[in-house]
Amino acid sequence: QTILSIYFSGNFPVSTMTIWSRQLLLVASLLTAAWADVTAEAESTAAAGSKAKPHILFLLADDLGWANIGYHRTSTETDDEKQGALEVQTPTINKLVGDGIALERHYSYRICGPARSALLSGRLAPRVLVKNVAVTASNPEDPVSGFAGIPRNMTGMGEKMKEGGYRTHYTGKWDAGMATPQHTPYGRGFETSLMYYQHANDMWNKKTGIQATGEITTCLNAFHDLMMENDTYRGPYKGPALTDSCRNSTERAPACYEEKIFEDHSLEIIKNHDATDKEHPLFLFHAFHLLHTPLQVPKYYFEQIEKDVLQQGGKAFDSENRRYLMAMTRYMDDTIKNLTDAFKAKGMWENTLVVFTTDNGGPIYEPGSSNNYPLRGGKYSDFEGGVRTSTFISGGYIPSARRGKVYNGVVSVADWYTIFSELAGVEPHDQKADSANKWLTKKGLSLLSRVDGKKGILDAILANKAGPRDKEPLFLSANALLEYPYKLVTGKQPYMAHTGPLYPNCSTVASMTSGHGPDFIDFSVLEEKIDLGDSFYWRGDCGSGCLFNIEEDPSESKDLSQDAEQQPRMQRMIQTLAEFNRTLFMPERGETNVQACYSAMLNGGGHFGPFVDIEGYYTEKPRVMDDLDAHEKTQMALMGALTFDGVKKAIQKHAPRIVLGMLEKFSDKCCDTQTCDGNNEMSLPDTIAFIKNITTREHKEDRLI
Repeated sequence: QTILSIYFSGNFPVSTMTIWSRQLLLVASLLTAAWADVTAEAESTAAAGSKAKPHILFLLADDLGWANIGYHRTSTETDDEKQGALEVQTPTINKLVGDGIALERHYSYRICGPARSALLSGRLAPRVLVKNVAVTASNPEDPVSGFAGIPRNMTGMGEKMKEGGYRTHYTGKWDAGMATPQHTPYGRGFETSLMYYQHANDMWNKKTGIQATGEITTCLNAFHDLMMENDTYRGPYKGPALTDSCRNSTERAPACYEEKIFEDHSLEIIKNHDATDKEHPLFLFHAFHLLHTPLQVPKYYFEQIEKDVLQQGGKAFDSENRRYLMAMTRYMDDTIKNLTDAFKAKGMWENTLVVFTTDNGGPIYEPGSSNNYPLRGGKYSDFEGGVRTSTFISGGYIPSARRGKVYNGVVSVADWYTIFSELAGVEPHDQKADSANKWLTKKGLSLLSRVDGKKGILDAILANKAGPRDKEPLFLSANALLEYPYKLVTGKQPYMAHTGPLYPNCSTVASMTSGHGPDFIDFSVLEEKIDLGDSFYWRGDCGSGCLFNIEEDPSESKDLSQDAEQQPRMQRMIQTLAEFNRTLFMPERGETNVQACYSAMLNGGGHFGPFVDIEGYYTEKPRVMDDLDAHEKTQMALMGALTFDGVKKAIQKHAPRIVLGMLEKFSDKCCDTQTCDGNNEMSLPDTIAFIKNITTREHKEDRLI
């Protein structure tokens, strides 16, 4: 107003008037631009806030690499980058990102079980589950936290959404606990579920073989892992697709392929939802098995992916595993199209929020075969390739002014619990955990942490404002801290490498077959971890700390820890991490128990499921020994034999050499020198026959002695 009054008064020289005119125009233009930004932000927030509670489709990929998604493949400066862009075919995802908001600073945890527990409980992973624990573990001394996964008395995401009036459904991989009925999706508030409990199963036969789990388990990898839960039935999946008879089908989506089963289940949920009931919107959590090992996909996709690349002027794949992974990625993208099309067909899309993320970064070991280029590292490491995850939101719920944008504020996987609670109109605070802590205090047991998710994250994203995490440290793990834009990584770290645009490749195969890795770091035999040495896992050591400016150096190539000017920051971050580590949640979760295996055989009908306090959970009566066939009785006998130290030690002695030797030789192929036709899927031995051979051999050796 002052400028305007002076401008129109005429009480100054012409030369001064020229200067003031220019300044006035500048100020006016700046004010106009600022007002436009404020108006756009207000409209975005108001548009979202004025709508009814949105339907929510949560899509969780498994082990998705940063470079294994189309919208991260925009750089085509080199021939390899051009080839990589042709191989990664995610047209549906790319369109959803174009119509949504990419969250480019979304952080999770380095491995799947803790990441999923963080997501579903609203706690940072170090405060709910620090490491993967066998689903058959139990500690009778701690009935709250003495099991794998989320502690029994933490409130789950599904419970919060149900409290807010949502119809809640779960499809796919769970990996957040199994021991009691309270640990399952149904126990965590999901009205229905069709899922498997462990890190992986075979996508054709739905069993938990070595190739799926990466270990020889106490249950001898004997069981199926596919369960159903609803108000009228809780027990093993018994559909016709349990068979693997369709694995050689040339159909686009054979009925017995696990991802097809999951897709059909979610499509049925969408179809049956009452879209006219505005008080009860849909919350559908669809957790893909893809892209986790075992690398399995219908033949149609394996063949089609190479045809598409060649047709667009690209080259044939030189790694069979890379071809598998890209075919699996395309299958996932097609599934997402079918799911989102179903929302549109029901007239629900305009008020639907789609969230897509992955549990952790892509595994760069063989046969994981993901690629996080240009980020460093991968799954099991705290480098960006292991913890920075491809994430976006989309759907009709996104205000038009914000579509096609990028949000660079820091978001944690633990924040979705609070974001969804806010959308549902409920408090994220966990009263159930508070009540349990009173009892735990009296017993001297580990207390349950508070919910870590931050309020206001979604509002910040929709308004493109700084979020609540942008100016405070984020506890990534016991070995890593983010204080954006700086990141501290400490201790020994596996897969401390940078991959190129095309990975894995023939050089990777040569390295693997010659015994130089990258091997799978978490292989175990009856809970005993096998460590082959640093070189096999491309493992390095950050010692007391490597420091990176990840805004200027997203590939973490320049360690700043020795720079004199960074020493105050370095020491402060080391101290902050030490303080955070005092809050690590480390209850005694117990040992694996063969009784859990017996329960799977008898109560679960040969499927994994709850085994503690299960009265009234399973719909069908348990089987008895007379109901079992000869093979099942042999399995039970061998499981029982593992309780004898001599048998257990014999297996732990012989199994690693045989299994790891096969993995090194057959985990991938170089298509330049070998036939890559998808017909030579790596076949590890049946665990039961394998164990029988080992115990027989050991018995003969004992007799000779």
